[in-house]
Amino acid sequence: MKKGILIITASILGLSLAVFSQNIQTGSKAFPFAQLNDPKLSIISIIKNPEGYARLPEDQLTQYQMWLSNLPLLPQGNRITDWKGKTIAPPDTISGIVDMKINSEYITDADIPVLLLMHYFRLQGYLDKLDIKLSKTLTVNYKDWLRGKFIDDKEKGLYFRNDGVTRKDSEEEFYAYIDFITKYMDVKALRLNVKHTDDRFLEPSHILIQFKDDDPDSIGHVAIALDIAYAEQKERKLLYAYGGNPAQSVIVPNAFRTSDAMWFTRDEIREYFKEYGMGYFYRWANK
Repeated sequence: MKKGILIITASILGLSLAVFSQNIQTGSKAFPFAQLNDPKLSIISIIKNPEGYARLPEDQLTQYQMWLSNLPLLPQGNRITDWKGKTIAPPDTISGIVDMKINSEYITDADIPVLLLMHYFRLQGYLDKLDIKLSKTLTVNYKDWLRGKFIDDKEKGLYFRNDGVTRKDSEEEFYAYIDFITKYMDVKALRLNVKHTDDRFLEPSHILIQFKDDDPDSIGHVAIALDIAYAEQKERKLLYAYGGNPAQSVIVPNAFRTSDAMWFTRDEIREYFKEYGMGYFYRWANK
């Protein structure tokens, strides 16, 4: 059973655009998990506004929200695959796929919001400030991971101190850390990481978590809002992405079709995932 609590500092998510812009200008990849990383295929470039709506202005978004709205997509026609690369759905079933390779069996719906946040913090150089609490008494972050403070005992599924090991920061080590975290993160654990938000004012980075009202421990879909459109005297519409259980491509529902079909109001996204209850909206908990 995966267990985890993610704790973040809100001020980091609201940083200025300077670091993000600098990374792009120096040629470093803003989305290192992407295979193509084609800015011409980004969400903001490809996906049109719903009729009568406009994107929320940049000065009303945090840096993290802007980063989400610029996530790259794969070209139209790509297959929906599982973590082994096996095709599980034809490309015309749900056409929008985030350019984010899923190659671990541990990465499922609940892990996608956490993964995006980890990649973003690493890009900004603040990954060591992203604390992941695995129990009420045990907090893990990447800095402690590199110091060898924690290892994973796969037989017992527990964490032990291992102060004699020192790890060097690298792509390989970062992805080992991702496996370490995602192995123990699921929908029930994710609910410990977040708190309810006012669903009248949904924003990018807010998360829909499904579970049956009569069974709070049931496991349903998790969808994260990536972008937002607004219109005077109309309900906000958001663009969502979700993974799958078992691990599969990260999907943007109905992308590359009509502009309205891919954008959801609060009630529409609940209806889309209604098989596990209507779900509730959350935002990341603060320290």
